[in-house]
Amino acid sequence: MRYITEDPFIILLLSVFLILIISFIIVFIIFYQKKQVTHLYEIKTMQQDFENNLLQSRIETQDETMNQLGKELHDNIGQLLNSAKLLIGITQRKLIDAPDTLTIANETLGTAITEMRSLSKSLNKEWLQQFNFIENLETEIKRINASESLKILFSHEEYFSLKTDEQIILFRIVQEALQNCIKHSGAKNVIITLKEQDELLFVTIADDGIGFNESEKLNSGVGVINMRHRTKLLGGTINFQSSNQGTNIIIQLPVKKD
Repeated sequence: MRYITEDPFIILLLSVFLILIISFIIVFIIFYQKKQVTHLYEIKTMQQDFENNLLQSRIETQDETMNQLGKELHDNIGQLLNSAKLLIGITQRKLIDAPDTLTIANETLGTAITEMRSLSKSLNKEWLQQFNFIENLETEIKRINASESLKILFSHEEYFSLKTDEQIILFRIVQEALQNCIKHSGAKNVIITLKEQDELLFVTIADDGIGFNESEKLNSGVGVINMRHRTKLLGGTINFQSSNQGTNIIIQLPVKKD
């Protein structure tokens, strides 16, 4: 009498059954791993969407604050400055020989009014939405160059592929960089370049200032943090290179051709 285990048919059935069990286990493991990967991807996507929405809300709040500030500058402070200039003009006409100091004060006040109007426009979101990034930045550069404390050169292409709302965010990044340069760098010259290549937009802001401590500035500066947040919202990267010979800010953004 043969043992059951020696029956080829039984052995074949057991082998097939074992192979089926092993295959089922392998398929289950693969399916489980794929499900885990999909689940992790969904969690990561949800987290990224949440962070983007949070950044968008924060930036919209900042932009609305700046928008209100621009309106206050134009409607209230602008009216006060215009009234003061009007009174000085009346006084000048009444004096037979107006002193030079009064004339200089009137001219200085006129310059201040012009600067204030340009600044209020650059803070006004409705005004920004009517123009593109290049026109906005040229207006800002003209305003800063008029003060003669800093000379800015702007090299750019005639057109680049960013939507209007994205151009506003990029404008705020560069605007923040220029304000940091004016306040902290001690620079005399700034060169801004804008170039689009291979569906990437490169914006470089280079100054000849004193530089800064990268580890402290990049981790604690509110302006730098805002610049990073805005760049992240655009899906790009921003890098800071600083030495005692100046600072380079390199912004890289993805762009899509129409």
